[in-house]
Amino acid sequence: MGDVRHGLARRQSRLVVALAMVALIVLLLSGCGGSTADDDPFVGDWIGAGKGQMTLVQIAKEDGTYTIVGNPDVPVGKVEEKDGSLIVESHAVVMTFTPATTDKLTLEFTGDMFKQPQTVSLKRVDETAYADAATAYNLSTIKSGLAMWKAGGGEKYPPPKEVTPSGLLGKMIRWPNNLFTGKPMEPGQNKGDYTYTVLDGGEKYSLIGYLSDGSTIGE
Repeated sequence: MGDVRHGLARRQSRLVVALAMVALIVLLLSGCGGSTADDDPFVGDWIGAGKGQMTLVQIAKEDGTYTIVGNPDVPVGKVEEKDGSLIVESHAVVMTFTPATTDKLTLEFTGDMFKQPQTVSLKRVDETAYADAATAYNLSTIKSGLAMWKAGGGEKYPPPKEVTPSGLLGKMIRWPNNLFTGKPMEPGQNKGDYTYTVLDGGEKYSLIGYLSDGSTIGE
């Protein structure tokens, strides 16, 4: 019976975080539009609501060459400009970025991984809004690592010292960066950082992220 209660609590916990992340996406997309960078339809910071999670993309151009990082700061691969779109082919995934309006892009996913094309609408935002969205995305990365910890045989969630860039969890996953500082996320209440607290003797945990306006996301 205890396992059932703990399982229900974990599902409820994941639902709360998912709803909070959706609320953040709505807030960012509704009030944080940016302006075109040098009238280039691609260059800028972009966020959208993908299937089941946020999609975050940064596009830059230097010496006539585009570079793209995503979710939130991982290089996605070599970029080809073709027929008014930017195309990235990576293993079994093809990403095609096409301008929709001045401050919107359509991102289409195709390739062997997809039975049919999937599209995401991306909206241009400013750097602060992007870093806030990255904070929410990074919390989901840490949560995935904590789920791996339990699935790998951990009887309880790890103590706070292990949920750090230099802790055991930091060695299990690609530890996320705080985009406000450009450094790994750290425990603390500065914007882009987080607090992790073990609850109920390690049966549950609290994970809170701190945004640019002083508000928080998580639970």
